[in-house]
Amino acid sequence: MNTITLSIAGFKIKLLSEAGVKIGVEEGYLPFVISGHHEDADISIKTIEKKHLTGDYLSEKDLIFEAKDSHLKYYSIFREDQGYKFFIYNQEGPNTIQQLAYLDEGLTTWTVYAGPSGPGKEIFPLLYPLGPLVLYYLTVKFEAIMIHASGILDGKKGRLFTGFSGTGKSTMANLWLKSGSSVINDDRLIIRAAKTGFVIHNTPMFYADSPKVAPLHTINLIKHAQKNEVTRLNGANAVSGLMAYCIQHSYDQGYIEHHLDFLAGLCSQLPVYEVGFTPHLEIVGFIKTYAV
Repeated sequence: MNTITLSIAGFKIKLLSEAGVKIGVEEGYLPFVISGHHEDADISIKTIEKKHLTGDYLSEKDLIFEAKDSHLKYYSIFREDQGYKFFIYNQEGPNTIQQLAYLDEGLTTWTVYAGPSGPGKEIFPLLYPLGPLVLYYLTVKFEAIMIHASGILDGKKGRLFTGFSGTGKSTMANLWLKSGSSVINDDRLIIRAAKTGFVIHNTPMFYADSPKVAPLHTINLIKHAQKNEVTRLNGANAVSGLMAYCIQHSYDQGYIEHHLDFLAGLCSQLPVYEVGFTPHLEIVGFIKTYAV
């Protein structure tokens, strides 16, 4: 049996395959690979080689959720008797299935069917977009959330900046980097509850970056504006404002309640601000003064 163990946001993910089936991970996952034999993995992903999917494998009965845009499908989710079935689509082809995956009811065990795609005929079970999907269900299982956001550590405080695409998450991270801060990630973070508060972790991207973690002190919902401005949000406004940028699936009431409970605790302990900004270095000092 071939195995690879990843440590992402403090979670252990064990990839395994049958004898003779070589598995691999994309470049962005390589820094998260850990050595040793880990029986205490939080989830396991078993890879089975299957070059062609036919018959019942391709049944589209009980569709409950589909992620797609005007050009491509990303994945489809179907209800199974004891869990879920996923069609994961190739992002370079017209809605071609690249992986078929099953997840058990306890959100602990994945089974992934796929064909070789690497130069050495290895199979990549976490090939995008399945990897981020696995991380989403990992956060639902535990006390954590995944969010579209950038995060920085300015030496004293960890700060999260979130908003819809185009609102300046990467711009904000770059401005803080130029001011001497460390960037945890500029696109997708996992927030976890810890004994001392809340922490933010980076997640694997399409490029290699070492695992990073920082304490979280302030949350900022950002937007472009004519001038720099900060407004404190409280209660339901803070929770609902932050919820909009979390990675979530609305088909399951339990998952929605998980996110709401986590965010309610988060927003009760940390300040949440709505920040309008101009893309200049002055915003760094402005936030240090007014979003504390």
